[in-house]
Amino acid sequence: MAYQGVLHKYSSSQVAFEFSPSGCKKVIIVIGGLSDGLLTVEFAPGLATAVRELGFTVIQIQMSSSYKGWGINSLDTDVKEISQLVKYLRSPEGGSRDTVIIMGRSTGSQDVMHYLLRLSDTVEAGILDAPVSDREGQDPAVIEKLNPKAQQMVSEGKGEEILPFQYTKILFATPVTAYRWCSLMVKGGDDDYFSTDLSQEFFTSTFGKLDVPFLVLENENDEYIPKRVDKEALLNRWKVVSKPNCWSKNSGIVKGSTHLVVQPESQADLFRRVTAFLKEFDF
Repeated sequence: MAYQGVLHKYSSSQVAFEFSPSGCKKVIIVIGGLSDGLLTVEFAPGLATAVRELGFTVIQIQMSSSYKGWGINSLDTDVKEISQLVKYLRSPEGGSRDTVIIMGRSTGSQDVMHYLLRLSDTVEAGILDAPVSDREGQDPAVIEKLNPKAQQMVSEGKGEEILPFQYTKILFATPVTAYRWCSLMVKGGDDDYFSTDLSQEFFTSTFGKLDVPFLVLENENDEYIPKRVDKEALLNRWKVVSKPNCWSKNSGIVKGSTHLVVQPESQADLFRRVTAFLKEFDF
C-alpha cells in the first residue's frame, strides 16, 4: 500500500515519516513496539486522518531499536533519538512545530514513560497504547530458568554480550543482549513499568511523577496480557497516583481490540479517545 507524505531525516542516520497532510504546526509522534519500523503500526494512517480536523499531523519515527535493533539497544537510546526528532521538529528545518505529543504503542509506551520522566518539558503530552508487561506475557517457568544467567552476565560487566539462542527464540528470534533481556524480563528492570506485581509506591514514582497531560489505553483482548489481569483495576491503580490535571478522563479500554489494534471498530474507538483527549486539554 502506498502512502502520501514526507520522509524527514532528523539525524545523521535516522528518519521519520510524516503522513499527509504534512507541515501542520501540531504533531503526534508515533513510537512503535518491539520489531516495529516505518509504516508497521497499523493504525497510524487512520490516526492521521482522524486528527486532521484538529490541525494535527502524524509522524512515525524510525530509531536504532526499530525492527530487530531493539535487542541491542535500550530505552535510554530511544529517548535520546526521540528527543532529536522533537528538537528537529521544533526547528525551522523541521517545520517550527509548536505542539508535539508523543504516542507509544506497546514497548513504545515504555519509551513514552521513560521520556516524560526525563524530558517532559520538551513536549506537550503523552499517549500510552497497549502498555503491557513483557515478563508477565511470558511463561513464568521459562523466565525463572533463563534469568539467572543473564543477570550474572550483567553483574560481571558483560551486559552488552548477546545471549544464546534459547533466549532469542522466545523474543521474535531477535538477538538480545544480557542487559536488554534483564531490562525486559527481570522485575524492576528498566523496561518494567507496567507489571501488575509492582507496588503502589513504584507507580507513585512513575505515573505519579508525570507533569504533563497523558492518555492511557489498554486493549480489551490484548493477547500479551494474562487473562487473570483485571485491566480496569490496573488502570485505576495508575489513575489514583496520577495528578488529576494530568490523567485524561478519556483513558480506558479500547473495545474489542487485540494488541495491534487491527480491528476497524477498535481503531475507531482508539481514534475517538485520542481526539477526545486532544479536545479535553485544548491542544
